[in-house]
Amino acid sequence: MGLELRGIQSPIFSETIDFTFHEQAFTLLVGSSGSGKSSLFQVIAQVSSLPYSGQVLIDGSEVSQLSIVERVQTVGILFQNPNHQFTMENLFEELIFTLENIGHPVQEIDSKIAEVVQQCRCKAILHRPIHHLSGGEKQKASLAVLFAMNPRVYLLDEPFASIDRKSRIEILEILKELVSDGKTVILCDHDLTDYEAYIDHMVELRDGQLREVFQIPTSEMIQVVSKEVASSPELFHMDRVTCELGNRPLFSIADFTFYQGITCILGDNGVGKSTLFRSILQFQKYKGRITWKGAVLKKKKSLYRDLTGVVQEAEKQFIRVSLREELQLDSPDSERNQRILQALRYFNLEQALDKSPYQLSGGQQKILQLLTILTSKASVILLDEPFAGLDDRACDYFCQWMLEESNQGRSFLIISHRLDPLISVADYWTEMTREGLRHIKDVTISKPLPPLNNDTLGEVR
Repeated sequence: MGLELRGIQSPIFSETIDFTFHEQAFTLLVGSSGSGKSSLFQVIAQVSSLPYSGQVLIDGSEVSQLSIVERVQTVGILFQNPNHQFTMENLFEELIFTLENIGHPVQEIDSKIAEVVQQCRCKAILHRPIHHLSGGEKQKASLAVLFAMNPRVYLLDEPFASIDRKSRIEILEILKELVSDGKTVILCDHDLTDYEAYIDHMVELRDGQLREVFQIPTSEMIQVVSKEVASSPELFHMDRVTCELGNRPLFSIADFTFYQGITCILGDNGVGKSTLFRSILQFQKYKGRITWKGAVLKKKKSLYRDLTGVVQEAEKQFIRVSLREELQLDSPDSERNQRILQALRYFNLEQALDKSPYQLSGGQQKILQLLTILTSKASVILLDEPFAGLDDRACDYFCQWMLEESNQGRSFLIISHRLDPLISVADYWTEMTREGLRHIKDVTISKPLPPLNNDTLGEVR
């Protein structure tokens, strides 16, 4: 019987949904930004605050009729924002808390934690404070919590948004093993790379309807070459810059120069890429010197007229009650306002201007965040995972915008684990490790191929 949706109706879906997901299979759920994928997952897991009618059945049992303990052991959800998943100080305490709450035998908790840690390859982060973990490390930690609950159905909402490719493949292998053990896995993603060898089915949410897509996505490998180092003027110079996080050495950069233009920074989860951005923005303590325009960077109000950034979690950047206010559409700059309204029309967000940013989907929040920053006056913009939650259409739109702005003299530093949108955009490719930064002459990128029938996935591909 598996997971059945019967007569699901909600304001977020334009049609009544009747659909059965394949049992004991790995299914990839796709759909454009704002199509309702996250909301659908929340309805299935019974954690949605949205009104709906209809039935969600798993193996013939209606999920809404199950007790909370039965429910979390029947269907588990990994949220798009991993911060919504934690209540304790570190992963070890979170696992104990989770296992105690589902009534796991006390004498078997230690062995269960050891099993989960080995399965999720997360020993290194087990005792570190959650707030010290990188975005990708938090995703791994939240996955471990889900594994501890051992549900029959796993719902994973954009689990790879901040995860490096090595960890992505590792987790795909783990999920494939789960399916072999009789679990049902449904994963939502916009980045269609690497799935060919792992998924059994692909389902699209489009115009409020679920339909199976019978062409599994394939990828090709593309080699991209960096510009010659120093072919552009200097942007930032880093001289003996070191940083610690919670008394733990994070990174050490002896001597490195960023150049004007568009630079993409690669690196494994946890090496300190986001902390590097916070250091440049003077929000993070560090030792050493970072110079810009021939002067040492110092925290002062005037700095942020020229230098700004996009954080991984869009919701952390909102400070006003509506989109209209957040985008400052009362600004006297008519050209800027026109650009924003044009973008809102493109993304079908014009009618949401008086909504709260927190009423938007994850992808729509990211669109709002990027619009706010890209229409600022800053000459240098630091973007931390700007493509999280965005479909290809949105990625292409913002990449083209950045390219135009770069040609006008603006510079962008971008941290991203999703590289294919940047293939024809980035000037420089840089790798970060704990030992420092280095320019890479070329990088090989996995790029999803479009389906043979371009109508198959609507705007997803």
